[in-house]
Amino acid sequence: RREPDKLNSNGPLRAVPSRHPASRRSPDVSRWARGTAAWDVLHNADAAFVEKVNDWLTGDGKLDSGYAVTQHRYRELALDHPVTLAIEQGLMLDEEDLSELFQMLPVHTRVAIRDMKADLEVFPQDIGVGISQVIPIIVGAIWQRSGILAVEQPELHIHPALQVALGDLFASELENNEGIYLLETHSEHLMLRFLRRIRETAEDDLPPGAPALKPEQVAVIYVQSTGQGVELTPLPISEEGEFLQRWPAGFFEERAEELF
Repeated sequence: RREPDKLNSNGPLRAVPSRHPASRRSPDVSRWARGTAAWDVLHNADAAFVEKVNDWLTGDGKLDSGYAVTQHRYRELALDHPVTLAIEQGLMLDEEDLSELFQMLPVHTRVAIRDMKADLEVFPQDIGVGISQVIPIIVGAIWQRSGILAVEQPELHIHPALQVALGDLFASELENNEGIYLLETHSEHLMLRFLRRIRETAEDDLPPGAPALKPEQVAVIYVQSTGQGVELTPLPISEEGEFLQRWPAGFFEERAEELF
């Protein structure tokens, strides 16, 4: 089984890969910091992994983004390759020799994005920045089977509807692996989805396909800078999906003030 490093960190600004990126077959932890390792994973992944990524990207009740990852594998013939030269010279090659020469050609992979609505294949540079930001998070959450995946601001540049769907992604993957997700977030939407799933799990009222989540699986720690240094305040959650003590400052309070 694949064993990733114990800690991979996905930074707040995930880089958009070049139009023709060169993937790396050996994992490089530092490339997760800018999200580029996720594209390496997609280049080398099998069809089942890509399908799972696309299920979260396009699935109804999930991110439903309208975009999907496409993975193309191909072989190239160099201009001086014997097959190319034979074709140019109008020579007939023995079928067995042709097959052997073909199998010797290295297999390359190209990863792109398909706009499902327009049925058009594009590169990550050609679409809204939100999709390029969220793909490394999806890939990392699915790929990290053990250890810790740290993600800074998973909500960056994405619509609130996608933010809550990320909550389900993390909750769902907790059921499938032994990893831990360390999320640094300012997203009420993400937090509210966790609280909702905890409440629905306790009440046995989960919507079809929604992941179960229990209070002991979620640790919320409020981080605040003070004159004496950084203060960490744990905020325990009840089975009813409610915080057992008042939020220290901000976050939910701004919403309440705007509404009332």
